[in-house]
Amino acid sequence: MSVGIVVEYNPFHNGHIRQINWIKNNFPNEKIIVVMSDKYTQRGELAVASFSKRAKIAKKYGVDKVLKLSFEETVQAAHIFAHNAIMKLYKKGKIDKLVFGSETNNVDLMITIAKGIKEKEKEFFELVKKYQKSEKISFPKASAMAINSLFGHNFTMPNDILAFEYIKIIVNNNLPIVPYAIERNIHYHSDETNDIYASASLLRKMIYANEDISYYSPMIFKKMPKQTADLYSLFQKKVIKNKDKIKNIPVVSEGLENLIVKWVNEPSYNLFIEKCTSKRYTSSRIKRIIAWVLEKL
Repeated sequence: MSVGIVVEYNPFHNGHIRQINWIKNNFPNEKIIVVMSDKYTQRGELAVASFSKRAKIAKKYGVDKVLKLSFEETVQAAHIFAHNAIMKLYKKGKIDKLVFGSETNNVDLMITIAKGIKEKEKEFFELVKKYQKSEKISFPKASAMAINSLFGHNFTMPNDILAFEYIKIIVNNNLPIVPYAIERNIHYHSDETNDIYASASLLRKMIYANEDISYYSPMIFKKMPKQTADLYSLFQKKVIKNKDKIKNIPVVSEGLENLIVKWVNEPSYNLFIEKCTSKRYTSSRIKRIIAWVLEKL
C-alpha cells in the first residue's frame, strides 16, 4: 500500500522535505501519494505557484504521485475539504497510512474524541447549534466549544484543526487508514524562523515582498505571483453584475449574500474582508466566497 499526505505546498519548503524524509525513513518500501489543491487553497487564496510547478518539485524530492483536488473540492469549509481530500487519497491513491503535521502531536487523543463525537453525535450537534445561537459565533468556534464541553479538550491550532478533521473522516467511515502525526518544529503562522525552517505564512510574505527564500525553500520565483487582492476590482464587478446569483454559491448561506453586496464598494480587498468578518463569519469563509465569485460567476 502507500502513505498519503494532504498538502498545499504553498510554497514547498524545507519542512515538507523533512516530512517526506521522515516517511521514507519510517516506511522505506511505501510509495508517497499526496493530494494537492489546484490554483486556489482551501482558505480561498491564490497559491504562489501553479499546480504543475508545485507537483514537479514535490516529485523531485521524493513524492511518487500527486493527485489534484478541483476548485469545488478545495475551496470549502475544513470538514468538507478534509472529506474530499481523504476520500480521494483512499480511493485513487489506495493509501493505508496518513501522515500530517500537528502542533499537539497526539493522534490517540484525536481518535478518542472523534469516536466520542460519533457516539454522541446528536448531543454534539445540539450543543453546536446552542453555542452558535447563544454566542453568535461561527460553526468552527461552536464546534470547538462543544468538543471542550463534552471532552475537556479542543484543537485551536491550524494543523491540529485539519488533522482532527482527517481523523474524523477515517473514524466516521471506518477507513482502514492508520494516521501518524509529525510534530511541527515551527508554528503555522509564525514570523520567526528555526534554523532552515520557516512557516509557509512567513515565506509567502517574503515572496510577495520580493525577498530571497532560498535558505528555507528550494522553490524559485522569477516574478511576483499574483495575489487574490489583485483581482479585487474584478470581484467587485462580478458581484454588482450578479447580485441575484451570489446566494446560489455553495459556500454562501444564512443570508451572507446580503453582507457581500452591502460592503462590495469598500476600496480594498482587505477592507472588504474586515467589514464582512465577525464572530459569526470567519475571514477564511469570506475569502472562499471571493474565490467562488471570481471563478464561478
